[in-house]
Amino acid sequence: MIGQILLHLLFGASIACTWAYYKALKGNNEYLAVGRNLYRGISIGMIVAFSMLMANVIMHSFEYTYVWSYSSRELPPWFLMASGYAGQEGSFMLWTLWVCIIGIVLLPYLKRRKDWEPQVMVFYSLILCFLFLLLVVKNPFSYVWETFAKDGISSGFTPPNGKGLNPLLHNVWITIHPPILFTGFAAMSVPFAFAMGAMMRRDYKSWIEVALPWTLYGTAILGFGIMLGGFWAYETLGWGGFWGWDPVENSSLIPWLVAVALVHTMLVQRKTGGLVKTNIILAVTAFILVLYSTFLTRSGVLGDTSVHSFVEPGMFAFVILIAFMGVFALLGYGFVIYRRKDIARVIESFPPQSREFTLSIGSALVMGSAIVVFIGTSWPLIAEIIGQPKIAIDPSFYNQMHLLIAIALMVVNGFSLLLRWKASTFSGVMKKSLYPLILAVIATIASYFIGVKDIAYMLLALGAWFSLFVNAELALKIIKNKFSSAGAYISHVGVAMLMIGILFTSRYSLIDHVQLVQDVPSQVLGYNLTFVGREQIEVEYKDREKFRFHINVEKDGNVSRVAPILYWHDFNQRQSAFLEPGIAWSIAKDVYVSPKSIATIGGEPERTLKKNQTILLPTDSSVSMTFNTFDMSNMRGGGGKDGTIRPGAVITSKVNGTQYTDTIYATITMATMEGKPEPKVVPGTTQQISFLKINANKKSLQESEAVFSFRDTSKPLAPLREVFTAEVSIKPLINLVWFGVIAMVGGFFVAIFKYLKKAKREREKEEVKADREVMMSEKV
Repeated sequence: MIGQILLHLLFGASIACTWAYYKALKGNNEYLAVGRNLYRGISIGMIVAFSMLMANVIMHSFEYTYVWSYSSRELPPWFLMASGYAGQEGSFMLWTLWVCIIGIVLLPYLKRRKDWEPQVMVFYSLILCFLFLLLVVKNPFSYVWETFAKDGISSGFTPPNGKGLNPLLHNVWITIHPPILFTGFAAMSVPFAFAMGAMMRRDYKSWIEVALPWTLYGTAILGFGIMLGGFWAYETLGWGGFWGWDPVENSSLIPWLVAVALVHTMLVQRKTGGLVKTNIILAVTAFILVLYSTFLTRSGVLGDTSVHSFVEPGMFAFVILIAFMGVFALLGYGFVIYRRKDIARVIESFPPQSREFTLSIGSALVMGSAIVVFIGTSWPLIAEIIGQPKIAIDPSFYNQMHLLIAIALMVVNGFSLLLRWKASTFSGVMKKSLYPLILAVIATIASYFIGVKDIAYMLLALGAWFSLFVNAELALKIIKNKFSSAGAYISHVGVAMLMIGILFTSRYSLIDHVQLVQDVPSQVLGYNLTFVGREQIEVEYKDREKFRFHINVEKDGNVSRVAPILYWHDFNQRQSAFLEPGIAWSIAKDVYVSPKSIATIGGEPERTLKKNQTILLPTDSSVSMTFNTFDMSNMRGGGGKDGTIRPGAVITSKVNGTQYTDTIYATITMATMEGKPEPKVVPGTTQQISFLKINANKKSLQESEAVFSFRDTSKPLAPLREVFTAEVSIKPLINLVWFGVIAMVGGFFVAIFKYLKKAKREREKEEVKADREVMMSEKV
């Protein structure tokens, strides 16, 4: 109850904060302090609310619907903490928390720029109003008897345990990926608020300087969160890739692509004064697409087409999500239209041999990618609106549409930083690019012999290698002189590495399926793989049965071991197995082993039969057997004192046209329905049949099944061995994907450091100038 009341109070306080900043915007400066204090109070209150949620999770307070839905007593501490934001309500709490925390950092930044504070914070606090409204409607402090009132749950009822966290989320990345991703979502609120503030002030120039570090930060964090999700998928989910073009995955990619375009167009405006309206529109669009991503993920509209989508949140929350997106789209784009004549017009045609031209083209290509992903991601929703079947777009659509975009982008990525602002000479550019181009041609020829033979992919390889060599050379030169200025070059190196890694990994991976008999080497894709055994892990948790399999991977005398995992969990009533891949990491490539199943060979083969079912004996196909019925005559009076029973199975065997009917018995433990068989040999043969157990059908005892085993007594019994079935793939140059992401994001942070230092120097100059003016006025 306290949590619900607190969220209602915070919602009211966010409205009051927005109103206070609105009054300050109108010239009532005394309301600035009111707005600041309200915002600080809201942030403290949100930290308290989130702490209360985490305390409920840690203390197993299953009387709360959210805690019951996503946690359990069996969860380890780190997964227990993660369950606090694994569901809809918790993720809204995390998003709101980060918006509050980022705002706390933003406030002193704006306070030093007093003219910007009310214009920016009035929109920033308005965002909080909608987030708190969502939390009021979808709050994590609802009780189970409130949620399930229609089911007759009595007030005060507390379930003994929770449903638990989806086993697919039982990974260390659940503690890292969502917090970083939602930090990125929250950070994209800041460029939007600055853009809206710029239109309020009619200041379309200086907002670039104050908003650029925040835009770089939001883009870096959001991109890092997305890429961590890709690594999580590769390292844990076992389908062999890091990006599957799933609609929900795409929904977070779209605003990031727009943010990347925005960073580059902001740099163009900063240097040339051009692309003024473009920057305002992109800043608004990036934030609107964050809201659209939230709508797609949490409204339930993609529930049938995405493995990541949340369930429907309820009609009221659904309406709020649409209103959230609609209000800010109307505010943002409406204000752009309203100020369209007010925004300064400048010449926005740049010389083709200039850096601003290539950066503009690069931004347009990135926006083209965003549009493709937007259409593909939104297609299930569009199809439903126009009355077509609601299906997800096939991943091949994205791959085909992006091929030409990627080729052009790599060429632009290579040339953009070679060129100077305003203009460069053709001869100068060609001179700078000659050696990187020669190296790129050599690398492309090498790629051809490795396997890249398709002309389109050769062009992509050429562009990517050229981009890599150009930007690597430039980055090394800049780093020697001034590391803080190397951010753009480092990021461009990362983009080129990422593209090369994607090309080789997604297009030229080798895949094979294999059945590995225990202790028997098998040759797969040039490697010798040997299944050497398995071990049960996490035995302390009773809600799962989890096995780690040990596979030796050998080539040219070098042996490494992978450890894929198969497990069964109460989360899905152990109906199907969950899996985790085993990966043999190396610099040039990975050997990726994705488990599929485990079976047993050797020993006595088993068969499960229904009544009146006939089979040929697996140990001698000339003999048939029919299971007739169960004989329960020895069970009258119930089980024995030791909890056992002695049922029989009536069978008819047929040998060379002669039939033999007999009853074979087993002493079975009632608790497990398994026990000790009493085998019999089929007359005139060496075939032995044993009755092992009963598969009882609780709904209809007449449909219960019997399990039999078979043996040829004239032959030695084959040793019992396990067969591990897996998909094995070779992932060439996959590490370029990870190194590329690290370099790309790292470059953003280097650039942030650069622009923060520059802003500090400019602020110090302004303060010195102001002090001089004061001193001059005092002398006068």
